[in-house]
Amino acid sequence: MFGYDLGIDLGTSSLVISVPGKGIVLNEPSYVAYDTQTDKILYAGRRAYYLQGREPKDVEVLQPLRDGVISNYSLTQQMLKYFINRVIKKSIFKPRVVASTPAMATDVEKRMLVSVMINAGARSVCLVEEPLCAAFGAGVDPSHPNGVFIIDIGGGTTDMAVVSQGSMSQTETLRIAGNAFDEEIIRFMKEKYDIQIGPRTAEEIKKSIGCAMPRDNDVTMTAKGRDALTGMPKTAEVTSNDICHCLKPMLNEITAAAQVLFERTSPQLVTDITSSYVMLAGGSAELYGLDSLFSEALGVDVKVVDDPQLCVAKGASVALDKMHILDNYGYQFKTKEDVRIG
Repeated sequence: MFGYDLGIDLGTSSLVISVPGKGIVLNEPSYVAYDTQTDKILYAGRRAYYLQGREPKDVEVLQPLRDGVISNYSLTQQMLKYFINRVIKKSIFKPRVVASTPAMATDVEKRMLVSVMINAGARSVCLVEEPLCAAFGAGVDPSHPNGVFIIDIGGGTTDMAVVSQGSMSQTETLRIAGNAFDEEIIRFMKEKYDIQIGPRTAEEIKKSIGCAMPRDNDVTMTAKGRDALTGMPKTAEVTSNDICHCLKPMLNEITAAAQVLFERTSPQLVTDITSSYVMLAGGSAELYGLDSLFSEALGVDVKVVDDPQLCVAKGASVALDKMHILDNYGYQFKTKEDVRIG
């Protein structure tokens, strides 16, 4: 296919690729299983994700992107090359890519991201902040002047921004999101029940019974793991309100940051936002009661957007079509020469 364009959500937990006119074409966990002797990846995506905690000798599973930025250059490049080739197949034309990046990413982190994507097979790369992509993916028109407040809670970071006319007037990034929730659940289970669980079990607990507000009808779940004292197999009954109490301090930090962002926003934009609603996006946005928690903290209506996990990738695809608008705010495609890579 001539002139491939890709929108890529480079998430800590998931890597999602969209193509203008086709929609989402790939959605895989951002995990790789690699040979520790050669540093070559053996599996990427779902197969690597399910191998975590079950690795054979000389094989390790990790997330090469942490908190929205690259933690392992070589493995990130190999993973991206594998997924890009799965999408473009045998096309001889390298794709242009719009990729998401945390709102507060440094220049060094952005240069590294562009470099790794070009080495993975992209012709040129334009980086667009995650909350801006999420707003576009939620249906916000980049050419519309009205202000919207978007909160994108992913795996590694929570990005929030006030967006108007295709640009961000206020933005904030917190390194508290889905992965931090899982780690807190692991710590809580060990402290309260003397049971050690793995990250997959913690994620299952979060998705099944986790909540941001206490439930009227408490629900329970059986968690299986290893006794922290004896090392033997052990099970424990955990309740949803236990998990609510466990996550409360982290969620309070996120809502406090959203309140501060509101305080920094101009009165006219606040009027626009209160006339509509605050948007929740990202994979962690589906946590039970999270919209009610933000609504209570901010005093405005809050709604979870459709397909919150895919929102950023959809928005990256919209950005490809609206580059004539984004170009006015300094968003440009970078090539191999621009980042001086070999």
